[in-house]
Order: sequence, then structure tokens, then C-alpha cells
Amino acid sequence: MKDIRGLVLFQAGTQIEDWARKVVLNQDYLKKKSKFKEVSFLADDCQSIFSRKPYDKVLRNWAPNFREWMGEIYAPSVLFDELRVLKTTDPYSYQHVLTIAVVGARLLEIWIKANPTVKRSFQALTFHRVGKNRFPEGLLQKKGELSDVERRLIFEQPMVGFVLNACYWGDANHLCAKVALQHQEDRSGKGYPFGVKTNSLLLDILRMLDRFDALISERPFRYKAFTVREALDILREEAESGRLEPDVLRAFIDLLREERLKDYKKLKFGTIGRPDKME
Repeated sequence: MKDIRGLVLFQAGTQIEDWARKVVLNQDYLKKKSKFKEVSFLADDCQSIFSRKPYDKVLRNWAPNFREWMGEIYAPSVLFDELRVLKTTDPYSYQHVLTIAVVGARLLEIWIKANPTVKRSFQALTFHRVGKNRFPEGLLQKKGELSDVERRLIFEQPMVGFVLNACYWGDANHLCAKVALQHQEDRSGKGYPFGVKTNSLLLDILRMLDRFDALISERPFRYKAFTVREALDILREEAESGRLEPDVLRAFIDLLREERLKDYKKLKFGTIGRPDKME
């Protein structure tokens, strides 16, 4: 696996568990940093989510000047380069990621009142899919059945994002790296790549928004997008089965209906970390 400039970060055949436990990461990528609000394409594209249906209802009267809301948070400039590539090669995935990040920050604030925690979470949500940049060209737009190799590449995407974030931040325990690794896991242990049971409000929000936005979007492998009502019905079933946190879904539905937010169950930020076998 290589960084965006072609430098090898991870040798083929290496076990990611061993790599995560033993690797000594440098801080070279952090020598060039950028503030979120100063990356014009990102700030403008995040602001556009506020007028995207149905999220306009969820975001109404919340952080109208999102560039200023982002404040002083920063990231290694190379991560913004990765986002530019994603925007060019896979516009759907790019918008999908920003939707999850912006709407996810709005939902997180219902339970987490500490601004720095919410903004660090927004940071992690923004970069959790950079592993997609290492997919072969055309894989995400493929309409036919995936081969075994292609399916394996998709299941490995969280680990690729983990390595990229860990190297760019110089820290395998950075929140951005851990969220990238576990963004396809769920509370029931039926996700991937490790099938661990998660216990995190941030991952609950990410999982719910990931499913909802994918369901209501046009995708090459599906005849048509689901309606908002149909998508919510599917998410209710997943909440009942234990894959989603029900109160996260309830809060999202109340915002969609522009109803007054209720006293939802108290939910803590929770634990986000590598599976035990990677510690």
C-alpha cells in the first residue's frame, strides 16, 4: 500500500495486526497541515449539504456558517489531497462522506456537549473512507456481480483507511485511524472486517447515516433509490435486530420531521479501538 505520492507504507503480505502493534510511525506528514475552514473546496461542499434534501430539515437553524463552525481544526494536508482525489474519481462517495460528517456532527451534539469532542469526531468522519482511493478504477461503479477478488478488496477497505490515517497522523491510535478501521462494524458483531461488537455513539451515528444515505441514493447496482419512508423502515428493522442504536434513529427521524427533540436515552461517546487481537 502506498501514500498518495507513491511511497510504500505497508508491504504486501504483512499482517495488519502485527503492523499496528509494532510499527513506529513518524510525524513527517504533520509538518504540512491545513485548517478545515481554509480548504475552500471542502468548506463550500460541506456548506452545500445544508440545502440537500432531506438533510435540509435536519440541519435547519444549526451552524448556518459551517466554515466558521469548523474553526481551527486541522489535518495533515495530504488528507485533503486524498479527498480531492475521491471527489474527482468517485463524486458519490465524496458527497456521501461529507453528508455523514456534517449530519453526524449535528446528531452527536444532541448527546455530547463538549465542542472539541464533536469537532474531533467531525474530523474522523470526514476521513473515514480515504481507503476507497485505493480501489481499482471502476470497481465502485460496477453493475454486475463482483468477483471474489473484488469482494475481498471491498472488505479490506477499512483496513486500508486505517493504515493511511495512522501513517498520515503518525499515530495508530488516532481517532481518525480507529474510526476508519471500524466504520463497517456494528453493535451486533455482524459487520466487517473483524466482526467485533462495537460500543460507540459515534459509530452508531456513522452506521445509521451510512445506511440511510446509501439507501436513498441512486447506485449502479440497484434499479432505483429507496424513498425516505422505505429507508427508515429498513433502519427500524435494523434497530430492532440490534445492529443500530434505536435512540440515534429516533433523534434522526424527529429532526427529519422537524419535531421537537425529546429526552432520549443517555448515550456516552463510548469506546472506539482496535479489536482485542490487534492490541
